[in-house]
Amino acid sequence: MKQSSFTIFYFSIGILFIILEKFLNSFYPEIIVKALIIPVIMVYYHTVVKGRYNAFHWLMMSGFFFSWLGDIFLQLSNGKMQFTIPDERFFMLGLFAFLLTHVFYFIAFSLPRGKNTIFTTRIYQLLMVIGYGLLLMWLLYNKLVTPEINFRLPVILYTIVILSMLVAALNRYGKVNGVSYMLVVIGALLFVASNSMIAISRFLEKFDFARILIMTTYITAQYLIAAGCLKQDFPDDK
Repeated sequence: MKQSSFTIFYFSIGILFIILEKFLNSFYPEIIVKALIIPVIMVYYHTVVKGRYNAFHWLMMSGFFFSWLGDIFLQLSNGKMQFTIPDERFFMLGLFAFLLTHVFYFIAFSLPRGKNTIFTTRIYQLLMVIGYGLLLMWLLYNKLVTPEINFRLPVILYTIVILSMLVAALNRYGKVNGVSYMLVVIGALLFVASNSMIAISRFLEKFDFARILIMTTYITAQYLIAAGCLKQDFPDDK
């Protein structure tokens, strides 16, 4: 599959899901379509890497797999179906699955060798990431306790892990080619933005078009991260 065909097919599925969730409001079509988003990336990623797998690409595929699980669990937590398991439990399972995703991404992004500029000449980026994390926790901290579950520890841990993933993406500077670096960094930033909006909408205050913004940034983030990681080892592949 050519990258252009993959791009059109992938974003078509993402847009279809957003339309279904926004206008149809029907559980089964939504979860079926959402469950296709990450597998499309995995199939394309495999077709490019096939026969050339190394530790980096296995880590990325593992991250995609747990993203898929996270998608399913978070969709089950939206309250549209009544299950014996409370919605908050599904949310926690989704949080844990995505935490593992970011652990795999963090390890993968840390593999390229070279100078760790995030701790030297580009330390301002590290300070900005830390500052953002502290601000987000300051806004959310008192809202993270519900009658059913205390979310403080899981959300703080998740925030640390996803921001570490972002730092690892930023720290690839000078270790990989420029296209790979920029695609992965923009993808990581959008992933942080998407997760931040989930937290703000769920715990702080719901806002207009939250789901559209969350899914748009998430779908784009995963696409850019996958494309950037492929460009790391296969910059000339179409």
